[in-house]
Amino acid sequence: MKFFHISDLHLGKRVYEFSMLEEQKELLRTILQKIEEEKPDALLISGDVYDKPVPPVEAVRLLDDFLTELSARNLHTYLIAGNHDSAQRLEFGKDIFGKNNIHIAGNISAKMEYFTETDAFGPVDIWLLPFFKPAHVNGVLVDQTFSSYGEAAKALLDCAEIDFSKRNIILAHQFVTWKGTAERSDSETMSLGGVDEIDASLFFPFDYVALGHLHSPQPMGKDTVRYAGSPMPYSFSEIRQKKGITVVELKEKGNITFDFISLETKRKFREIKGPLQELLKAAKEEGGSEDYIRCILTDQEALLDPIGQLRSVYPNLMTLEFVQKETADEQETIVDTEDMKPDALFSLFFEKQNDRKLNETQKKLLQKIWKGLEEEA
Repeated sequence: MKFFHISDLHLGKRVYEFSMLEEQKELLRTILQKIEEEKPDALLISGDVYDKPVPPVEAVRLLDDFLTELSARNLHTYLIAGNHDSAQRLEFGKDIFGKNNIHIAGNISAKMEYFTETDAFGPVDIWLLPFFKPAHVNGVLVDQTFSSYGEAAKALLDCAEIDFSKRNIILAHQFVTWKGTAERSDSETMSLGGVDEIDASLFFPFDYVALGHLHSPQPMGKDTVRYAGSPMPYSFSEIRQKKGITVVELKEKGNITFDFISLETKRKFREIKGPLQELLKAAKEEGGSEDYIRCILTDQEALLDPIGQLRSVYPNLMTLEFVQKETADEQETIVDTEDMKPDALFSLFFEKQNDRKLNETQKKLLQKIWKGLEEEA
């Protein structure tokens, strides 16, 4: 039985106030195309379907179109809520969807929901564990109280009474780590002290664990416990990660293989660094670019409208940063400013900010400015 595993679509996301809907629409079309080519038996979507609990209308329509296309192909689809989703909104119409082989789990319950698929090697139980907090589990397992995510997850798995002599797959959206480590990105929310961590070993008895939450595709502890990652970068810390679809082929129990289908968008996320004029020259030579750009300027002198100049060739410039030249001796200087004249104080400020002193022309201009201010006063 072949599965496509994806997660963290974050439909409706904005990065530096740039809408990602066009790229997301392109990605979903590509995923549908890969489904046509590869003919998987089921699609696993491991949470964070939307970027916000109340998604924009365009994002809802995009998911509606995607699920409609999946239903038309009669592809069995399993979808859980992530921490960015509203469980109640995601479950709207779940019974109708279920009759069309699209199975959605937004809320947890005392008995974890599961569905059974069958192939030449027998049954495969697919368990749905949407995002939860310990307080949610305390609400459904009222005779127990949990303070950690790990304890709460173990209690839910124990209540499910899973028969591990059969083949079992689980979808989960949590911060699952292996001995406290995992590759993270800037776009993911971190908790204080790692209180939300669940050790991957808890899921080792499953034949495959389809994880969502972290945006970098990666196994956790063993090959059968995997994050699919997000289908595209959602921060510049993700630009070196491989994005795509994790392909899982499950044969007889204990026999599982993996493949990976890369996904790319028309506009890429890129970093450029250097002096303004060199970057402008390079951009003009390549005819400009609509890629999403993080620009780091290394110029030491003042610049006239660098954002405007860069956006003439990089219309999707997202962020502009400046790097000050490092000095060999960066000792902090304590200055008594009580008796310093304003022009001397400004000169000191200029030198600290720009790592150079005022030139003669600038000194004369500064003296003229202060003289004029004193006369006006």
